[in-house]
Amino acid sequence: MIAVFPASLAEIVKLVGKAGEIAGVNEEIRLDPCLPELKDKPVIGKYLKRSKKTYWDVLGELRPNLILDFEVENLHSGDELRAFGERIGARVELIDFETVEGLVEASRRIAELTNGDFSRLGEFYEKHLTRLGEITEGIEERPKVMLTYRNFNVVTRTNVLSDAVRKAGAMNLGERIRTRRKVYPVKKERFFRAFGDAEHLFLLTSIMTDREKMEEIRDEILDSAEWRAIEAVQLGNVHIVGSALDLESFMRWSPRIIPGIYQLGRFVHGKAFPKWERVAGELYSLCGV
Repeated sequence: MIAVFPASLAEIVKLVGKAGEIAGVNEEIRLDPCLPELKDKPVIGKYLKRSKKTYWDVLGELRPNLILDFEVENLHSGDELRAFGERIGARVELIDFETVEGLVEASRRIAELTNGDFSRLGEFYEKHLTRLGEITEGIEERPKVMLTYRNFNVVTRTNVLSDAVRKAGAMNLGERIRTRRKVYPVKKERFFRAFGDAEHLFLLTSIMTDREKMEEIRDEILDSAEWRAIEAVQLGNVHIVGSALDLESFMRWSPRIIPGIYQLGRFVHGKAFPKWERVAGELYSLCGV
């Protein structure tokens, strides 16, 4: 039996054919339309803004032999989860990657740990990473972009979304921030001062900030004199992309990032990139959605 905290890792487990072995899930997985078969599984934890709550009693009752989670320093203590795994005799695998290639290897690793079949997912990765490489090889210009959640929480260099920007033929200005944290809160004054040369501004939805709310924020930004310190606002290049759990969210630490790269590329380079909807459809068919 497998206990999986993040929906992103549960999607990978499903894509390697082992969703039937998942015994416990994070509360937010119930919002993921890719994982309808997991909605009624026991809840082992949930996210509370930028922290995490774990239901140790439920996890102990399930006694899984494998526990999967992300290793995110500022979210929770991986040491605590490892110690718990030792007490109940479960293997604890904490996943971390900073690049899309790292995601591929993490997916392969999950397939090995679960005795799953990586072949179809591996073919999907290889096909599109090759195709994306061919597209960006012919692009000389690398526009400067920013990815931010609500309240100036900026995507940094160690976040796989930053590598997605690179693979979309652009530069993430969030890489200027020297930190190991994958999302970093920046004070408003510093944000305007440090990132004024961003040519595209991407606003990320989340479980806590839906698309409707982000559309309100985008309208406020475009109407704000203060925000005109950012070149992207002057140009009208303010885009909303999804990092939530709906089917329109591709800025995720999961195979969904592949159509997400096409989406970023389409916004930045136009028709040089094919439509991401077709790639998303291909992935979701692998998920059985």
